[in-house]
Amino acid sequence: MICRIIITGITNMSIGYICVSGYDMAARKYIRPIIPGSHIKESFLSSYNSPIDLGSTIELDLSYSETLASPPHIEDNPFDTSTVKVLDSMTRVQFRSFIESIADDSVESIFGYEIELINGQPILPEGSGTRSLGAIMGRKCTVYCDHMGKSRCDFVDQSGYEYRHLPIVGRDEWIKKPGNYLDVPIRLSLTRLFQKDDDSEPMYWMQVSGVIAAQ
Repeated sequence: MICRIIITGITNMSIGYICVSGYDMAARKYIRPIIPGSHIKESFLSSYNSPIDLGSTIELDLSYSETLASPPHIEDNPFDTSTVKVLDSMTRVQFRSFIESIADDSVESIFGYEIELINGQPILPEGSGTRSLGAIMGRKCTVYCDHMGKSRCDFVDQSGYEYRHLPIVGRDEWIKKPGNYLDVPIRLSLTRLFQKDDDSEPMYWMQVSGVIAAQ
């Protein structure tokens, strides 16, 4: 099936590899293109008729019969890399407006009501969650660097819940620019199952894909 998605997330993984996600406007849902048995190389972003960036509209074939999706990562979808074509792009201001247009009201409305806190960090237990990608409008948001020099985010969603010290994992520097923001779109995602230490259970950890503060 030929599908058109707007790229909403680009995240660095291990050296030379990235994770890409987008939004299918026709189906009104997120898509995470996956290469079965492998990962997307960083060169993917520059391998086609135009560079792929946040806000790019791309066309790709999701016609593989194999499915990799399982809750909460229901967006995983194998694709044929040879079918990719870049159709359009957005300015940063246009991209902000687009994320605003697809934002949910709260974190719980994205991931479900199983959210728990471990040492202040929001997690979902194994086997829970309705999806793994989404966006909210932050009532207020602070982006900063921690003592390790890593980008972090504190924010309050529209329902009034506060989330603190979340890692910002987006690839682009402009979506993790330090500062204080009001009414700003924030892209969110869940990690794969991750066990922090031998005494803890595997969990899905919430992270910030980017704070879309372009003016």
